[in-house]
Amino acid sequence: MGSKDDNELAWDDEKPQHTVEIPYEYWIGKFPISNGRFGEFVRSTSFETRAEREGWCWVWNVGEGRWEKKEGANWRHPLGINSTPDALGQHPVVEVCWHDARAFCEWLSQTHANDLPQGYGYRLPTEAEWEKAARGTDGREWPWGDEFDTQLCNSRNGGACRTRPSGSYSPQGDSPYGVADMSGNVWEWTLTLWGEEREKSDFVYPYASKDGRENQGAGNRFFRIIRGGSFKDDQSGVRCACRDLDPPHYSLNNLGFRVVVAPISPLHFS
Repeated sequence: MGSKDDNELAWDDEKPQHTVEIPYEYWIGKFPISNGRFGEFVRSTSFETRAEREGWCWVWNVGEGRWEKKEGANWRHPLGINSTPDALGQHPVVEVCWHDARAFCEWLSQTHANDLPQGYGYRLPTEAEWEKAARGTDGREWPWGDEFDTQLCNSRNGGACRTRPSGSYSPQGDSPYGVADMSGNVWEWTLTLWGEEREKSDFVYPYASKDGRENQGAGNRFFRIIRGGSFKDDQSGVRCACRDLDPPHYSLNNLGFRVVVAPISPLHFS
């Protein structure tokens, strides 16, 4: 997990590279949750996302290279109230905050309780679970290997400037475990905390799940880790080890999530 000290593409918060042992089986979604799947949840529960309740979201202005507060932007209309719904099918759902994603996982756990092993449920992946699923055990830079290829993921280098349907780069861009879109397209929420200050993490590497970083009940003052990069990030930002962070109440048009089936608690490994 993490990056070597001599990696010129890596940030300091990815270091040092170290080994993490995950002492249980878990299953991770092959794709991020789609608009279509999220719509099933909304129709079943009448759930309203944060963006729908508050009436706005952050949208990336491609031409000007900056974030804008857009009235009417939400998961149904990721670019604002006057935008065409962005393929409410196989595109990954965006404009969902961390709390929205958790509510979706809780719904899945309730509706599929009889299908799950005892002690397991649907939840967001920890940072360690996410990274292992993305790069395997050999420390590769991108899911497919150590050489970047613009044809294997939706990054800024490829010029799409927006989400693409999940699986557009599969199987060539898949991870060693056959997981798609772990590089680019949309950032993905994880369970893991960064800390209270953007400039300094409260939970540094080496990764240790017992130090409080997997506290699901931490409030909105704590930033959460996001992983994977997006359509607006370059080859450095879509590496398997690259980390970023956002407040859990933020919703953006390049940020979605995928789920795992894993132990609900305790989340203790070394």
